[in-house]
Amino acid sequence: MNRRDERLPGTGGRLVVVGGGASATAVLHQLARHPDVRPDAVTVVDPRPAGFGLAFGTTDPRLRCNTSVDVTSLHRAGQSDLLRYLSGRGWPVSRADFVPRALVGQYCRERFAQMRSTLAARGCALRQVTARVEAVRSAVRPGQGYLVTLDDGSTLDATDVVVAVGGDQPRVPEQLRDHADHPDLLPGPYPSARLRALPEDARPLVLGTKLSAIDAALVLCTARRQITLCSPSGELPAVREHLCRPARPTGLLAGLRTLDHRSPDFDRALTKLLVRAVRQASPGPSPALGKQFGTEPEALQRLGTELRQTEAGANAWQSVIAELIEALNDWTQGWPHRDRDRLLARFRPLIARHISAIPVSSARSLAQHGLAGRLTVRRGTPVLAPAPGGGWHARWHPEGRAEHYTQVVAASGYRPPAVCTHGPDLLAFGTAACSADCAPPPTDAHLRLTPPGDGGPERIWMVGAAGGARTAIVNYLWTAAAQAEVVARTLAAA
Repeated sequence: MNRRDERLPGTGGRLVVVGGGASATAVLHQLARHPDVRPDAVTVVDPRPAGFGLAFGTTDPRLRCNTSVDVTSLHRAGQSDLLRYLSGRGWPVSRADFVPRALVGQYCRERFAQMRSTLAARGCALRQVTARVEAVRSAVRPGQGYLVTLDDGSTLDATDVVVAVGGDQPRVPEQLRDHADHPDLLPGPYPSARLRALPEDARPLVLGTKLSAIDAALVLCTARRQITLCSPSGELPAVREHLCRPARPTGLLAGLRTLDHRSPDFDRALTKLLVRAVRQASPGPSPALGKQFGTEPEALQRLGTELRQTEAGANAWQSVIAELIEALNDWTQGWPHRDRDRLLARFRPLIARHISAIPVSSARSLAQHGLAGRLTVRRGTPVLAPAPGGGWHARWHPEGRAEHYTQVVAASGYRPPAVCTHGPDLLAFGTAACSADCAPPPTDAHLRLTPPGDGGPERIWMVGAAGGARTAIVNYLWTAAAQAEVVARTLAAA
């Protein structure tokens, strides 16, 4: 027996789950559903309330999931568990609907409470420790498992560890890092209460035009605020009215496996494959693919065009997105992460706007704010400097025009989880231990950590955003649910 698979005599194991958000809840949900998994104790370590996390911890009803109910679920078998949960509580929803993220947070929270009861009935105590993990190292004696050190100075003994932390550190542009404590700099759009608290006559500049920036705009835009979004591309996400499992899969995965991503002909072959998939997915006659996208150079005009196309049902491409995400994850699983990242960067311009498209309801709100003069979208990022009387001076290039903004909101997304395998510990956590160049911790096909050497995989599983070494698209609850099934099966088999 591999020493890493040894158990303490007479125990079912002590499981420590690092992180308590949706990915961690998916893992615990699978463990509770699997009768062969019977740890003696489960400890969840997260400073936030368990079940919520950053993505679903908001209470603002304007902030909706950009994935449909059908694929926003803690497990993947049969009907969406979220749909079952909401329908059972009287919410009139369908599998295609985009619901407020607060509802998904409450769903995760209630399922967490149910799991606690289920595990307790098996003799397993489930508790939460409100702290952050600093490191995971091997126990002093071989075969004794792991020692998990926390930022409050305490430690936890574990026979098994699941790492399910998300990326909660905003990407703050380098030019602003020396001004991190500036009172008029908001390093990220969450919690949204900070945005709502800004004065009604505020004139904030939002750095970013993707999903985090969209959330910021939806919260900030009021009758008197003047909001500007900006990014190097100046592009907003595309618009969709559903993201569901396909009724008729098109065979995208099989098609991808026939392609050679190192071939100079790859881009053309991939485009042909996607066009064919969109045609197959359309339930009936649909417009030519070129007429399913806006072409205007100005972002709000393009948004208006794509909103009208979506409302008219002229965007068959949305029917293949869920299958495409699954196919990309399966096709690139196990690739060296640098090869996979180079590949994704190569065709990101072709599909990124559509994988991360926004719900039609959010697009309507943005379009209305734009028509009312409350929202502007600009291409480029200005040079910023604190203004003497408060706020920020921004100089736009190449025209050189200077403008004043009352606040700057950094909304360019979040950094990957700060988890690395450098140093003496099996895993080190936190920005002090990990640099921006750290590679995601390597895992095997069962998501188990595989540090250098010949000792075999550890009894440490990496899931959700922390499992980025093997999975291309991780910010997707449907992906975390699949990973949770793998963890539960592996624990049960062990």
